[in-house]
Order: sequence, then C-alpha cells, then structure tokens
Amino acid sequence: MEKPLLGKKILIVEDEAVFRSLLDQFLLSMGAVTLQAEDGLEAIAQLQQHTVDLIICDLEMPRMSGIQFVEHIRTRGNIVPILIISATENMSDIAHVLRLGVQDVLLKPLKNFERFREAVYECLYPSMFTSKVEEDEQLFQDWDALVRDPKAAAKLLKQLQPPVQQTIANCRVNYRQLTMAEQPGLVLDIAALSDKDLAFYCLDVT
Repeated sequence: MEKPLLGKKILIVEDEAVFRSLLDQFLLSMGAVTLQAEDGLEAIAQLQQHTVDLIICDLEMPRMSGIQFVEHIRTRGNIVPILIISATENMSDIAHVLRLGVQDVLLKPLKNFERFREAVYECLYPSMFTSKVEEDEQLFQDWDALVRDPKAAAKLLKQLQPPVQQTIANCRVNYRQLTMAEQPGLVLDIAALSDKDLAFYCLDVT
C-alpha cells in the first residue's frame, strides 16, 4: 500500500530535540521526506536550499521565534502551508500567526498523533477536507456560544486584538482602546500584505 505522504517534503522547525525526533519519525513512517531546523534562522537557511510542501513550526524558540519566522517568509511571498504546534497559552500569539496565514494551530502536549495526522493531511490536501457546510455549522455553534456568554465574548475579542504597539510592513503602529473591559466596542485588526504594504479594518461590535 502506498504511503500517504510519499513524495512530500516537510520542514520541521522545533527546538526540543526529543519532540522534533518524534515528529520526524512519524512523518517518515508515512513516506514523507523530512528536513529539520532548531529555530527560525536555521529554517530560513533550509528554505534557501530546498522547496518544501509543508512547514511544521513551534512558536517559542531561541534566536528567531516561530512568529518572527512566519512573518519573515510571509512578507517575502512564501505561501507554503504552515502548521503550528506550540505550548503557548497566549491567545494573542495564536491570533497573530493565524492573521499571517498559517493553516492550523495545535497545542502541546499532543495527547495522540491522530489529530496531528489529520492536520497534516488538511494542510497538504485541503480540497479533500474542506466542507462549506461543516464550516458554517461550526461557525453557528461558536456564535451561539458567544451570544450566551457576553463576558466570555468580550474577553475573547480583547485577546484577539493586535498588539497596541508594533512595527509591521516597516510602519510603526500604535493605538489605544478606549472602551470598558466588558464592552469591546471597536474591534481592530491589521496585517502585512508585503514588506511595504499593510491592511486594517475597524469594526463596531457594540
């Protein structure tokens, strides 16, 4: 039987050697060709020499973090699918990388590798897994949950706001949120389109 990842080249960017080895062995068992990097700088060097089908990346790493690495390659037009695996509990970090266009985020510890396998398949073969009906159903369920708990909704919106001070697309961005904690009011989001262009929106959710 042909292995499902035969012919796919995957870059693993992870500073924890044991976990990196586990991911490597799992992907090799499914037929993938793997490359490894301990941080974002090593990953950039690998991408200069190899074309890959998928990047699996941690967020917290020495020298260059996962966020910095994703920002670096996305602002340079690299659209290779990225799967984040991280132990972070910071919703802002997760929101940040999602805004940068990563395909999925899994949280450590991975209780089993079945969800990891599914996420890899979804990144590499999106047309086989994307269902508009299922997406809409999940959206309505999430919306109903937030409507039932306004405080939780306000807390989530606050966590999803971009940093109040940041440099993005070579522009320095600062803003102030002049609303009460339990009433989010205006929701702002901003993302780099290139190293010289950015886009943003401001939405009134009162």
